[in-house]
Amino acid sequence: MKTSTLLARALCATAALLPFAPAASAAPEPQNVRILSNWFAQPDQAGYWQAQQDGLGKEAGIRISVLQGGPKIQTVPQVASGQAEFGIGNADDVLLARLRGAPVRAVFAHLDHVPYTLVYHADPAVKGIADLQGRTFAVNIGNAYWEWTKKRYKLANTREIPVSGDLSLFRDDPKMVQQGYSLFLPARMAASGLAVQQITLASLGYRPYSVLFTTDELIRTRPALVKAAIAAVQQGWRNYVRDPSGLKPLLTGMNKQISPEIYDAANKLMIETLVSHDLNRVGCMDDARWKELAGQLRSVAFLPAGFDERQAYDRGLVPGCQP
Repeated sequence: MKTSTLLARALCATAALLPFAPAASAAPEPQNVRILSNWFAQPDQAGYWQAQQDGLGKEAGIRISVLQGGPKIQTVPQVASGQAEFGIGNADDVLLARLRGAPVRAVFAHLDHVPYTLVYHADPAVKGIADLQGRTFAVNIGNAYWEWTKKRYKLANTREIPVSGDLSLFRDDPKMVQQGYSLFLPARMAASGLAVQQITLASLGYRPYSVLFTTDELIRTRPALVKAAIAAVQQGWRNYVRDPSGLKPLLTGMNKQISPEIYDAANKLMIETLVSHDLNRVGCMDDARWKELAGQLRSVAFLPAGFDERQAYDRGLVPGCQP
């Protein structure tokens, strides 16, 4: 018998005596966590896009996927029906959804307040909102913030028309007032050659948080996933604040209405005025702010007297925030 044949048989016999070593199992695929935004990609959603871009949550077994919104997207019913695990919205909308029976709850406040604003043609005679009496307002008719503003500041002699993204109506009417976000609309108008001024809703006292929300069921049945997602987006907002330029190619590429110049201005304003300066407390919420907002909604009969606003949010899920 040839030496090579003997050697082969010996090696086979030796291998048969060795303990079985199973093949290394593949790492489990991370759980996809969808966050449905309430508008096209833009800087006021930045921390969520940052979490996706940075791959945050991987060590906890999740993958953040942000879904771009738009005029036909309704985040509350879509999240409530399971089309996404989380949604981006406004605290007043979450309160009203809860009243109507939607089992959704805010779990993270990324902006201190929704940057609602009322923009008008520059006019030195306008010293405050009372001086806009009698003008045409392009607004979301019937929206809570607008009904509260009309009642609080006695804007009785106004004409209301539905708001749109078309600036031509505003350009052609020197007495028109248009709602928008303070981060974008004044800059867009200025870039188109319009001299404008604005009155923010926060300066008038209306300050609903911009929030991330999910469902009662997900909080109850998948608490580890909810906490992992919140920790990931909290870190996303921190990363964004430290280097807002990193998202610029992504967001300006997805939303052509946000020019590089408007992006830079919006980021600067948002970091200075809307995101917590204490990065350890990004996402935290206060009971007093929710109570204030609920009272404002009651004042215009959007909420009944007995409604408990605490059912619409959970303060205990954000790392570093005391419930």
